[in-house]
Amino acid sequence: MTLKRIFCTTMPITSPRRIQVAREFVRLGFGDAIDHDAPFSSHDFLTQVLTTTEAQAVIPVVAQYNAFDGNKVAQAIGRFKGRVSGWQFGSAGSPLLLAVFAYWTHQVDDTPPRTPSGRPFTEEERASLVDELRNVFLNELGADKFEQDPSTESKFGAWWD
Repeated sequence: MTLKRIFCTTMPITSPRRIQVAREFVRLGFGDAIDHDAPFSSHDFLTQVLTTTEAQAVIPVVAQYNAFDGNKVAQAIGRFKGRVSGWQFGSAGSPLLLAVFAYWTHQVDDTPPRTPSGRPFTEEERASLVDELRNVFLNELGADKFEQDPSTESKFGAWWD
């Protein structure tokens, strides 16, 4: 439990500087997929964990990629602000967006430092959030799949092929 609280205290707070750097990182990563004159790309990368506000500013860098619509995705994730720890955006050959789950209520994105400990999220709350995310990504945003990241129980991802 102590480790989870330490992890929480290092969660980012929305920063204009982080947005600027993350936007450039995504632009470089997607490279020729979004700019035919791009001299560089890496279609296998992820950002660090971004707050919802940061992710909403970064995702539209990829305006369109097959069924992926960056503006639509950015707008849609706004409903999860304060309900997840954050997001990781990048590519696994095509756009990938991971929702990073909070274990405790004080671990959600943009929680001010030194916020008193909250309570753990229940399994029912977590299952409900997974169902809602799955519905949004598959039915509203046209993702090809939505599933748990096999490397951890705290991340679920949407992929657009």
